[in-house]
Amino acid sequence: MSLRIVVCVKYVPDAAGERGFTKEGVVDREGVDGLLSELDEYAVEQALRLGEAVGDAEVTVVTVGPDDARDAVRKALSMGVDRGVHVEDGGV
Repeated sequence: MSLRIVVCVKYVPDAAGERGFTKEGVVDREGVDGLLSELDEYAVEQALRLGEAVGDAEVTVVTVGPDDARDAVRKALSMGVDRGVHVEDGGV
């Protein structure tokens, strides 16, 4: 049986862009590019290294967020993970 590694990742607003909050106190994502959190990139890299060391491992990333959050999953897939799961939540 192979080792299964799951990494929870977050889609965050790009720190280089304009950031702000709505009047409800929620991050305003309109007109702001997002990306896979830099800290989560490190977690993905470590999971991939562990998987390589074990030899028989499957790495999956999971994110919850609006439609654009699938970009975080795409980035992780481009890094070499085996699977990605996006739970869509338009209220985040």
